[in-house]
Amino acid sequence: MRIRRNRRSGFTLTEVVVASLVSSVVLTAVVTLLITVAAAWARGETTMGTEGDTQEIISKVSDELREAMWVSVDADGYGLTYRKPKKTVTGDFEIPVVWDGFDRRIYLTGTDLKIFDGTTTRTLSTTVLKNDPFRLGTHMNQRKKANQTVAAEGAPTYRVFVPNTTGLVSEVMVTVVTGAKGGRPGEWARAKKRDRVVLRNVPELIK
Repeated sequence: MRIRRNRRSGFTLTEVVVASLVSSVVLTAVVTLLITVAAAWARGETTMGTEGDTQEIISKVSDELREAMWVSVDADGYGLTYRKPKKTVTGDFEIPVVWDGFDRRIYLTGTDLKIFDGTTTRTLSTTVLKNDPFRLGTHMNQRKKANQTVAAEGAPTYRVFVPNTTGLVSEVMVTVVTGAKGGRPGEWARAKKRDRVVLRNVPELIK
């Protein structure tokens, strides 16, 4: 009578090493993919946020200046003083147009764009650049790009406010360039917006 013995099968050292290597490769690939996806997501979020913030800044400044009856742009183009017409108790402008007595300001100090309404000062943005990297060859077609490592300080400066060049100031070109850190170290998300604002309440132009 023969006695059967159960042999326990196991992995050889070579098989264990190969399995470990394959697992390491797969794990590394998965981790790399996750990091790439996370960076792309962060970059996209930052880019969209920068674009939206820049548009909001332009809209606020434009809405404010459209109601102006008089504007004086600073020599460096980083600020301006303006006056608005007096309003009635119902919120309408008085006719004929008269100044409400407050000198107002919108100006850039550092990266802070501020507005003074005649009594209080508030900050519209803390990410406005004084240099325009979109004027460099690294930023094509004035489109936003997140993966730029070019320092904004090395780009040409620009004028935030530019009035019409002849006669009475009746319109102002407003340009805003903003920048925020991108999805990876050393990256920046930047956006540029521009709007030509026509002053609606200049007494000399109202008929």
